[in-house]
Amino acid sequence: VVGYPVDYRTGETTSDETLWPVKPQGNITRAEVASIFYRLLKDDVRAAKTTNVSPFSDVSADDWYGTTVATLAEMGIVGGYEDGSFHPNAPISRAEFAAVATRFFENTDIAYEEGLFSDIRGDEWFAKNFAAAFRLGLIGGYPDGSARPARTITRAEACAIVNRTLQRVPEKDHLRPTSEMRTWPDNSDTNA
Repeated sequence: VVGYPVDYRTGETTSDETLWPVKPQGNITRAEVASIFYRLLKDDVRAAKTTNVSPFSDVSADDWYGTTVATLAEMGIVGGYEDGSFHPNAPISRAEFAAVATRFFENTDIAYEEGLFSDIRGDEWFAKNFAAAFRLGLIGGYPDGSARPARTITRAEACAIVNRTLQRVPEKDHLRPTSEMRTWPDNSDTNA
């Protein structure tokens, strides 16, 4: 995860990374998600698949996210909208994120079981992806039985889902000392 290159106090651009905020409760965009998953590709996969030729009308090669979105689109990991756009700066929904995350797994053709969530009928484009993400333990429902598939994902939630996708669980013996860990000024351990 990379912070935003601005001083968290003033909003002015800075190269001092200790001042960069990570904005954990802010929405994460579709382009940011594509960039995170692109960085997770194995080097040989990235080398073989990288392209900057985008199928989307609103993503060009010179956009900061142009290569990441184009590559993941080529791989079938991200998709766009019926009008040919991607909406790179739009917040990503839980349904969209579930679809992206489950495309990194094999055998996720899981049928949606009626009643799994109170707000998913089963015939929506994302129903199978959401069921797969739930079965894989990547994303959960809410105590009221809903999934809230249209709700946007925060940057903190995205990190949690990515870690679950990678089956990455912190083990105390593998962690750096706290004094050496990367921290962000707007995400102290008291904000957890």
